[in-house]
Amino acid sequence: METTTGYIKAMVGLERKDTLSPFQPTTDFCTPYPTEQRQVATLLAALETGKVSLSDTVDVGEGIYISDSDTIKDHNWHRGGYGKITVEWAIAASSRIGEVLIRERAFDDNKSEYEAAIGQIGYGKPDSVKGLECIPSTNMATSKIAPIQLIAFYNAIANHGCMVQPQLYKDSVAIISPQIASKANIDSIRQALERTAAEGLGKRANTNKAKIAGKGGTIQIGNPDDLTYIMDFCGYFPADNPQYTILVVLKKQGLPASGHIHAATLFKEIINRLITSNYSSN
Repeated sequence: METTTGYIKAMVGLERKDTLSPFQPTTDFCTPYPTEQRQVATLLAALETGKVSLSDTVDVGEGIYISDSDTIKDHNWHRGGYGKITVEWAIAASSRIGEVLIRERAFDDNKSEYEAAIGQIGYGKPDSVKGLECIPSTNMATSKIAPIQLIAFYNAIANHGCMVQPQLYKDSVAIISPQIASKANIDSIRQALERTAAEGLGKRANTNKAKIAGKGGTIQIGNPDDLTYIMDFCGYFPADNPQYTILVVLKKQGLPASGHIHAATLFKEIINRLITSNYSSN
């Protein structure tokens, strides 16, 4: 997706009978899928309350946390967890416990206030996309969001807070929200995403061709015995002056499975090929 226009330059999983027919998704870009990417939205919504900052600390302990009746585990729980870390590093390390603690600090146990705050920053927008014959939807209760909505959210971060309407056909730019959050808090999120790629779990997305920012996630779906995983990585480049936003979503049976490895590696390859292609065309 082009950052400033919302124009989608490439999409895998679309087909159409001819140039006059609308795109028909072979992979449904409107159906919500499970992802850890809500961690970024949680942090931005929390920053907007003024109760949380990147330098604050959260204690994720040994990587196992009980919230209500749910047992939450970080990816390194079997190695003793992260202990006390900054809010920024909680994102860079993709800590599920960190997200819960950030949410609790900002919103206590008020789920309706939290969900309203998430919606206020544009997480779960747009409601439709011209040329895509389906209606995007989200499911906050199960941490699900449609791919087209997730890339629109990340693109708004890349675009310094301005959320533009995704478009499959080049047209005039339509703005969903001129500023999804304060400039200072958008800058904080950008800082966290850059650190995630530079020092955190997102390092495999790095390329020597451009500075990138982004984050991955991994979710097991189905029953505990069904080792099927959804892995994703979403980010933008160049990080200092974003031109493109990219979302990679993969489905894999069995371990190993990691958004910060499998999806991030493909993210890197796409960037390298895109940069090489642009150089060649020039």
